[in-house]
Parts: sequence; C-alpha cells; structure tokens
Amino acid sequence: MTVIIKKIEVLCLVDPTAGEHRFEGSYQNVVVVVHSDNGEIGIGESDAPPSVIKSIIEMPDYNSLAGGLANILTGQQLDDPTRLAQEMYDRTQWFGRNGVAIHAISALDIAIWDLFARSQGKPLHSVLGVKHHDRLPVYATIYPLEDTADKITAQVAPLLEAGFRHLKVCVEPWWCDHDLVQQNLTHLRAIVGPDRGLMLDVAQEFQRLAQMEPFLGLLQDLGFNWIEAPFPLDNLADHIKLKAATSIPLGVGDLGMTTCKEFVPYLTANAFDIAQPDLTMFGGLSEARKLASMLAPTGRRIIPHGYNTDITIAANIHFLATLPDVGLIEYSTSQSRLRRELVHGLAGIDADGMIAVPDTFGLGLTLNQKLIAETCAKA
Repeated sequence: MTVIIKKIEVLCLVDPTAGEHRFEGSYQNVVVVVHSDNGEIGIGESDAPPSVIKSIIEMPDYNSLAGGLANILTGQQLDDPTRLAQEMYDRTQWFGRNGVAIHAISALDIAIWDLFARSQGKPLHSVLGVKHHDRLPVYATIYPLEDTADKITAQVAPLLEAGFRHLKVCVEPWWCDHDLVQQNLTHLRAIVGPDRGLMLDVAQEFQRLAQMEPFLGLLQDLGFNWIEAPFPLDNLADHIKLKAATSIPLGVGDLGMTTCKEFVPYLTANAFDIAQPDLTMFGGLSEARKLASMLAPTGRRIIPHGYNTDITIAANIHFLATLPDVGLIEYSTSQSRLRRELVHGLAGIDADGMIAVPDTFGLGLTLNQKLIAETCAKA
C-alpha cells in the first residue's frame, strides 16, 4: 500500500525547571512528528536550538535550492527514507551542506524511518538491516560531576545500584585544580571498583594539548576507556598529537560533525579510535548507515552520542543492533522532565547493565501528550 506524507509537526518544548545548566541542552527539546495518510506517525528529535530547527522545517521556499523541509516532504511517497534524506540534502544546499540544516534533516530522517517501519508493522532495526543483538550495554553520563568525595559517592551510588556497568564523567570547572582532580577521580575509581568502565568527556573544555597533557598519566593509571571530544574539531593537529601521546582511545564526532565527509580528514590522519556521531545532528539514521559502511574496513568502533531523550536512545539502539560489533548506548542522567518523561516504551536497564532492543513497531515509543501540553513553548 502506498503511504503518503501528509503533514509535518514541530514541537518546541521547554522544561519548566530549566535554568542555567552550562553545557546542557536537555531542558529544551525539539520534536518532529511526521504524519501520513494511513494514520501512522513517526517521531524524531534534534539536540539543537528548537526555534532554529522549527524555522528551517517550516520556512517558505526561498528558491529551488533553498526549500523548507516541510514543503519538500509533504505529499511525498514514503517509499525509501534514504531517497527522502538525499532530497532534503539536495534541496537545502543553498544554506546547508553541514551544520544546523543537517540537524533539522536529522530529526526528520529519524521520524521518517520510524514511520517507514511502523507502516510496515516492523521494528525499526528490521528495516535498517539484520539484528545482531538482543541486548546492548549501557553507560551513564554524569553531568555535572560533583566536586567532593562525599558528594560524588552520593551521586554515583544510585547508578551502581541501578545496574550501570559503565560511567562517563565530564571535565568540570574545578579541573583547574590538578590535585582536586587526582583526588576526585581516584575516589571515583575506588567506589566503582576495578571492573566497571570509566570514560571522560572533555566536551571541548580544553582548546589545546597543553591543557590535556597534565591529566594523561592519571587517566591512564585509573584505566579510563576513552577520551571524548578533547579539542574543537578545527584543531586536528592536537588530536593527532594526543593520539600519539596516549594509548587511551580517542572519540570524536559528537560535537560538530554533521556528515561522513567531516570524518574523512580525521580518518586520513589516523586521529581517532571511536566515531561518536549524534544521530540527531549527523543526518539521522541514513547518514549513520553510510558512516558504518565507511568505517567497517578500518575496524573503528561507532558509539553514538546520546545526551537527549529516549527518542535518541531508541534510535541508537536500533542502529547499533544492526552492527556486528557490540556498541555502548549512552544514557543521560539529566534530571530534566523532557529527558525522563517525554516518551514511553523503552525498556529499563537490567541487572547486567544492559538494555533490550525493542521488537515493537518503529522506534517502539509513544509520546507523552500530557507532558507535551505542559512544556510546549508558545509560538
């Protein structure tokens, strides 16, 4: 049966408890809902400024190479999500070869894949490829990390009790005190034990290698599994030097990369070990599949970024379920209601620190309409 895209809906949401959270976007969100003529919907999101994404989707056409995404999609046949992704890319080239236009395309691409799978009565992973895993390991991202041993214990203990086997922490303002960093990270390793994974997200808090170097020995001694986003992406030179200076794997791609072509200079320079695209900013599932094909011959891992709601987590789960290697699922511990309550349907973390791959239709999620009514920003 032919399915036609009927309407695009953009929801700009704001958690009423939102405040100043420094490097934190989970208290705002933009959700896209793609409606079809068969009554089904698909949902997606982007970890990007909601009002900007809304404008790009709802804008009137400027010319044939600068179209509003809703205009491009409305009336189209839902025959091939990759075709629709390519058409959105081609018809926004006037203002979007990378960057925020791709963020908007990403949200819609995830929603289109969700709708495509739902319309066939299949889980998303079954239309993306072959499912290799029934469960995937999860890691909790702690942000911000407290600055004293007692507070860190209180912060981490519930996560260990919940079953998490891997934890990621971020560089914080108190990293200006090297002794405090050594004290707190050593304490963190002691309370999680030797068998749990620890990772560090620099979140580009450092601009150059000289700022990172004083901590490399400590991170090595404490057995950190990777260093993520160490420097701004235009500083390729220091990524190369950092990779030569440590055996800790380096992850890149979560902050700023929006297409496969942006990984190419890093791949050519052998400047990373782990690709960490955010599917909600990296062209969605369509571009992530291209990245998987590009990196497969190199042996590099893909561990997608996912500091957003269960929509992002579900997209990551379905995508990673189709890759032969076992990838980790990022699980934000943000207290935002949007992060915790926006959708229903995802399984919880089990006692082994794993999460089940959904076998319900599409992403396997339903929107919390009550929360949306409470948090939807007025136009």
